[in-house]
Amino acid sequence: MPEKRAKDCYEIILNHGCDLACGFCSQADFAPGAKTSLEDALRHIHAAKKAGCRRLGFSGGEALLRSDLPALAAAARRAGFDIVRLQTNGMKLSDPALAAKLAAAGLTVCKFTFLGRSAKVHDGLTGARGSFKKSLAGLDNILALKLAVGVNLLITRRNYRRLKTILKFFMDRGVSSFVLIYPIYVGRMAVNAKKLGVSLPKVSPYAAAALDFARAAGLDGAVKALNMPPCMLPGYERKSVDIYKFNTMVASPLGKRWDLDKNAEMERRRGPVCRGCLFRKDCLGVDARYLEIFGWKGFEPVRAPAARRELKPEPGYLSGLEKCFLEVLARENAIPTARVLELARQIPLCHDCKDGTRVLSTGESLVKRGLVERTFKGAKFIWRLR
Repeated sequence: MPEKRAKDCYEIILNHGCDLACGFCSQADFAPGAKTSLEDALRHIHAAKKAGCRRLGFSGGEALLRSDLPALAAAARRAGFDIVRLQTNGMKLSDPALAAKLAAAGLTVCKFTFLGRSAKVHDGLTGARGSFKKSLAGLDNILALKLAVGVNLLITRRNYRRLKTILKFFMDRGVSSFVLIYPIYVGRMAVNAKKLGVSLPKVSPYAAAALDFARAAGLDGAVKALNMPPCMLPGYERKSVDIYKFNTMVASPLGKRWDLDKNAEMERRRGPVCRGCLFRKDCLGVDARYLEIFGWKGFEPVRAPAARRELKPEPGYLSGLEKCFLEVLARENAIPTARVLELARQIPLCHDCKDGTRVLSTGESLVKRGLVERTFKGAKFIWRLR
């Protein structure tokens, strides 16, 4: 069970089975029939809470193949987890009844994986015709239920030049949280490296363009990049998830557990180019399997963060915090900061409302957008919809 030192998140892989056959799947070599029993999953939930974990996650394979998932989400909430997350391809959430059942059970965060903004690209990579349509319907159902939603965009040779337009497609649909994920060359991705792989230096300018768009839209803090070192994100070096701690324990159906940070340390390599880098102390380097395929070509040390260029604003987008703030006021208008914070903690739309300072900064942003009014009365700020 979890280690004695507290982790922020505990991730339970419920099964290795999946209803897709993605050409980039990193788990393709895993035993497809392996499942975490209901009893073991419940033991993980309670031990994780006892160990001090703040978040509880369910993943697979495809966790939605488990009919007991709503019961497990409910068990996690009863155990005291305020944040219960699901990682999914989202196809089964195209059933509105299942989506509503999971929300009612206590699911608060849903992370979807998408591979493009069209069925041609997405279905081609998942190996399943109609998967894009179903996953998109699932995304819409969860958005309608006002849960916190994130989209993981898996980068391959077939989509890397269109990262900005893919990001915009999902932002226009109401998503405000993203992770750009560069693949790891294991499982099917290792087999399909020549067909689907693309080097990090080639991806770099397109990832930066996507991050530019997010910043112009006011969502600078809502997009990150995984498996991309800071040197591949010019101007956005600190958007690299790789320089931060995951602080996550993972439990698999095979009875194994691992610390995500220790795994990363074992799998990454530093090269001579890293010696003069500004991020040499925090960045663990590059995945060893990437280096076997592409080598160090195109890598340069970061001497200083690259300057960000001026961007034309892209209006009309809201962050998760801003959506939550507006939802609070739609439920109860003309209220003080403390009441906004109290109600926000009851809404899954965001899970970052930790204190009044965050409420004040978000409210101020909405005042500038002309969506909210703020008055001062009785030594308190009062917020109301315009």
